[in-house]
Amino acid sequence: MSTLRELVPADLFKFNSIVFDPFVEGYHMDFYLRKMIKNPKLCQVSVAPDGRLIGLLLSTHGVSKNEKFKNEIGKDFRPTYGHISLLAVAADYRRLGLATCLMGQFTEIVERYGDWYVDLYVRSSNVTAVQLYEFLGFIRYRWLPFFYENEHGYELRMPLCRDVGRKSLKGITKNRFYWLHQVLYALFKEFLKGLKALYTRYSKKAQKNIPIKSSLHSSSE
Repeated sequence: MSTLRELVPADLFKFNSIVFDPFVEGYHMDFYLRKMIKNPKLCQVSVAPDGRLIGLLLSTHGVSKNEKFKNEIGKDFRPTYGHISLLAVAADYRRLGLATCLMGQFTEIVERYGDWYVDLYVRSSNVTAVQLYEFLGFIRYRWLPFFYENEHGYELRMPLCRDVGRKSLKGITKNRFYWLHQVLYALFKEFLKGLKALYTRYSKKAQKNIPIKSSLHSSSE
């Protein structure tokens, strides 16, 4: 049976088996340290009976800079929210409910903070992770073309208890219409990139052929 506790500096030398995984986003050591210093309660680990770290959740809590909600009297305000930067479980311990336990602990904390919603970003190819988050109550809020290097992503959101009117999802319809524009724009960028590659390849071939032709010409003379 595993136990949950806060991430401590000594753990940074113990979680290689968790973070060195193709489906886990890699970060520099200072990233983990900054998260721990800023929000220690929101950085949780799952520990096996033998002391090994088998699960990790890094998250933050803040005020939204990009959106405003209206309160009961119609006045604008910026909502607080929780953001998950990393949720990972060691390969040998997956599908045992550890990710659900870590998420439950995190959700309980941000609910006490009075946050409105939780969000996170995930690769579109990571189908297993998307299915897990949707099972936990997240919704695909926004599609993000080329959010990762050579890959698209999703922003997922989950309204919390305070968001009774689901204000945090109000832009979802507009975002879905906007997806078509993003898809066309992404395809156009890829088309231009392909044209540029062809032009570069043709130019290099042309440059290689020029001196060969001129040398043949001069030798014939």
